[in-house]
Amino acid sequence: MRVVLLSAELIDLFGVQCILNIINDITERKRLENEFISLVSHELRTPLTSLMGSLDLLGTGQLGTLSAKGQQVLNIATTNTERLIRLINDILDLERMKSGKIPMQPVKCNVADLIDQAVAAMQAMAERAQITLLTEVVAAELIADPDRILQTLTNLLSNAIKFSEPGGTVWLRVRRSHEVQIEVQDCGRGIPANKLQTIFERFQQVDVSDSRKKGGTGLGLAICRKIVEQHHGKIWVESVLGQGSTFHVILPSSEYGCE
Repeated sequence: MRVVLLSAELIDLFGVQCILNIINDITERKRLENEFISLVSHELRTPLTSLMGSLDLLGTGQLGTLSAKGQQVLNIATTNTERLIRLINDILDLERMKSGKIPMQPVKCNVADLIDQAVAAMQAMAERAQITLLTEVVAAELIADPDRILQTLTNLLSNAIKFSEPGGTVWLRVRRSHEVQIEVQDCGRGIPANKLQTIFERFQQVDVSDSRKKGGTGLGLAICRKIVEQHHGKIWVESVLGQGSTFHVILPSSEYGCE
C-alpha cells in the first residue's frame, strides 16, 4: 500500500482558471515516522521512567544524605528528566490523536465540575508563581470526554500562569449560548500578531528560549487544538502585546462526535 499526499491549488493559466494537483508519495516518510514513534515509546520512555524512579529514591535520603550542592544537582537532574518525560508523552499523545488511536469516551459532563477540577489541579503552580486564579462560571453541560477537556483546560491554565508576572491574575470563564464558550485570560506579555495562528502548531513558541526558561514542550497548544477539533469545536487566541492574551474554546453543548 502506498501513502500519498494530494495538494490542490487554484491557478491562472493564460487567463484560464485551472486547478493544479500535485501528488507526493510519502510512504517512506510515514514509515520513518512510525518507526520514530515506536522508538520514542519503547526505547526512551522506559529507561527515563526507571531513571526518574532512581532520582526519586535518591531524593528520599534512603541511600544517604546529600550535601547542599549534591541536592542542587539532584534537583536539576529531576527537573530535566521530568521535562523529557513530558515531551515524550506529549509527542505520543499528539501522534495517537492524529492517527485516531486514542478513542474518545463521551459522557455527559457538568462544565462547572471540570472548571473546579482544572483550578484545583493548577492551584499549587499558581501559588508558586504568585498568580491568582479567578473563575466566572454559568451552568452548562457537555457531551464530551471529561479527561481530554480537563487536559485542555490545564494546558491553557499552565500557559497563562507561566507567562504572567507575579501578582497577576488569570481568569477562567464559561459563557453559554447555543454553545459552551470557555475563555482563559491572562495579563501577561501577549503574543505577536504573526504568531497567533502558528502558536497552535507543533514545537512553536513565541520566543525560542521559552522551552528552556518556562519548561514547556511546545506541544501543549497543538494537543489542545486536536482535542477541541475532535469534539467538533473551535479554539483560537486574541492578544495585545504587553496586555495579555485570551484563549477561546467553543464546544457544542448537545452534539458530539469523535474523529
